[in-house]
Amino acid sequence: MMNEDGYLSAVLGSAMLDAGAAGLSGLDDLAMYAEGGLPARVVDMIPDTAVSRGVEITGDDRVRGELDRLKALPALADAWRWARLTGGGAIVIVAKDGRSLREPLDLEGLVQLLELKVFTLDDVSATEKRYSDPNEANYGMPELYRVRTQAAGVPSAEFLVHESRLIEVPGDPLPAKLNRKGIPWAGRPAVTRAFRAIRRYGEGLRWSLRLLEKKQQAVHKMKGLAEAIEAQLEDVVRKRVEMVDAVRNALNGVAVDSEDDYQVLSTDMSGVKDALAEFQVAVASESGYPVTSLFGRSAAGLNATGDGDLEGFYNTVAMGREVKINPALERVVSLIRAQRGLERQGKGQGEAWSISWPALKPATAKETAEVRKVNAEAEAREMDALSAAVDNGLSPEQAFAYMKENGRYGLIPNPSGQSAKSYAAET
Repeated sequence: MMNEDGYLSAVLGSAMLDAGAAGLSGLDDLAMYAEGGLPARVVDMIPDTAVSRGVEITGDDRVRGELDRLKALPALADAWRWARLTGGGAIVIVAKDGRSLREPLDLEGLVQLLELKVFTLDDVSATEKRYSDPNEANYGMPELYRVRTQAAGVPSAEFLVHESRLIEVPGDPLPAKLNRKGIPWAGRPAVTRAFRAIRRYGEGLRWSLRLLEKKQQAVHKMKGLAEAIEAQLEDVVRKRVEMVDAVRNALNGVAVDSEDDYQVLSTDMSGVKDALAEFQVAVASESGYPVTSLFGRSAAGLNATGDGDLEGFYNTVAMGREVKINPALERVVSLIRAQRGLERQGKGQGEAWSISWPALKPATAKETAEVRKVNAEAEAREMDALSAAVDNGLSPEQAFAYMKENGRYGLIPNPSGQSAKSYAAET
């Protein structure tokens, strides 16, 4: 009976079977993200798109420069990025207010915000110190957080920070009974299932490559092969196989004995492309992206332009931005306006201010012109109606007050709204 080891030795020699499962299947989520490529794109694309066109703060022109100085938008994007990857992100406010990080932020003594430092949910844990007044809205909430950071020359370092100095960007919703960290804003990662789909897609690519490598399989029928192996002539058999392969590689042809046979069989690759396309659809559906945006594919279908996919993606980004970034940005802006050092840069236009984000999709020149035309026509009709109201008894003073209240023709509304310090204290 022929020995299997003898057959392998005769045919393979010192070559090794490729039995490893290389690829993404052996990596955890953080390691996959660190590899870059598709996993990083799934995490990064939404936060980066959300802040790509900047933000406008109306009501106080001083805020824009402070946002740039503090690199607030990149910090917010990073916090949302880590929230998508780990279930939460935190921004620690480093401020000059005469107090330590473990003490409440002193809004009355706030001279200047110095830095916004971003951490992942894995770096943050709640201490046992919590608010205990059941009549307050913060009842049961952590008062102090423990933050881990990597310091130069030290494996790990920790510091305590008061909750008033920490701005959270929560992960996706998670039932309270599944929250094991004791942090109210801790959620679930947004990309867990997407990363599983990416691992399956990576396996599909790996097996497709192996099919491609084996697409043309050479079959060498050799008379007396079994007898040669039984006679322990593996070296002779292997040398004969190697000679045939060497001649084929050099001359694109082979010469064999009349009683031998040499054939090249081709494997059918049909269906592989369709299978990979379905893997891509699975990744896109689990991650919430259009296939066209995530994989750079052209839109499929008759007269398909991909505009609908792009519009859906922008809507997803805008909705997530309202929930994840806007609350944190409001907190940052209120603290900026509460700085005593900001008074030297001028005065704001009252206490009223608002956040507005530019459209994610830049308008063409034609679209901009059409919008201006429609707005001009609407404003003209409004002024005609206001003039008619004046003719019918509305006083000019009342008409002027109406235009000022609505900011028409460069008129600035009267200062109103909550003070920056009181708003910062509440948020």
